[in-house]
Amino acid sequence: MRAVVTGGAGYVGSTLVRTLADRRHSVFSIDSLRRGSYSVLKGVSSSHLIVGDIRHREELLKTLDGLGKIDAVLHLAALPGLQLCKEHPEEATAVNVDGTRNVLEAVQALGIGRLVFVSSAAVYGTPHRLPVDEEHPVEPLNHYGQTKLDAEKLVKESSEIHGIEAVILRPGNVYGLGLFTRDDTVIPRFIRQALRGEALTVYGDGGSTRDYVHVQDVSESIILASQAKDVSGEVFNIGAETVRTIDIAEMVKRAVEPVTRRSVQIIHLPPRQGETEHFSYAIEKARTMLGYRPVYTVEQGIKQLIEYYLQTSP
Repeated sequence: MRAVVTGGAGYVGSTLVRTLADRRHSVFSIDSLRRGSYSVLKGVSSSHLIVGDIRHREELLKTLDGLGKIDAVLHLAALPGLQLCKEHPEEATAVNVDGTRNVLEAVQALGIGRLVFVSSAAVYGTPHRLPVDEEHPVEPLNHYGQTKLDAEKLVKESSEIHGIEAVILRPGNVYGLGLFTRDDTVIPRFIRQALRGEALTVYGDGGSTRDYVHVQDVSESIILASQAKDVSGEVFNIGAETVRTIDIAEMVKRAVEPVTRRSVQIIHLPPRQGETEHFSYAIEKARTMLGYRPVYTVEQGIKQLIEYYLQTSP
């Protein structure tokens, strides 16, 4: 397969580029390097790393046209996360919505066979019922989620009106070894606290639930979506395992204590405002139609990250 990955210097994107290259696919990455970095892809064979911005329509079309025959565009380029989009709302709209429109127009103009758009669980907002399936209402609570939903609408319109074979994926809470492993999301934060001998800080009573999915499993789902038959216009939830915050803290505690030979304490802080308390995914549709099978359990992902921190810490 000859594939283009937009946002290939990002967290999921760089994992995807490496995975495709390792399997001898020819993969081209386009990334503005606004937040990502190609440093993690140096020396990866069968990959071609391009600096470009999906906001520039003509430049994007010219770049894609110059690559020859392309089987699929795997569209991950975005201004990610709630905070960045809150701080830079105009840029978020320009990249996440207008940039997606440019990608779709290029795919249509060049007759590229398949587009996979990576959206987000943020489009759902506060769940009305659990587990959340693909028919659940979409009511985003923030600008990031709204831009992803607006981009989804463009993808669906292109599929229905222009016949583009488009697939939409909505990953849950992504974690795991990758470019932004050291970000201050809950799993790496717990691990760093435990390894430093600090108490694990759990907000609220620890009963909040999330659907955590390993970055490698998300990468696999994108590859499956790029090759599956009879899935054009479909939307898929991509998750793995729903666990409570306190369960993650206990998992980290059990994994770190034998390594450091120190007791790990867990303390509770007041709950943070504006966070959805419970979220869990139904992924039967992805299992059935894509053949998606998440490999990593949260325990395995925690052990992988602990090994990484022990190897890289001074």
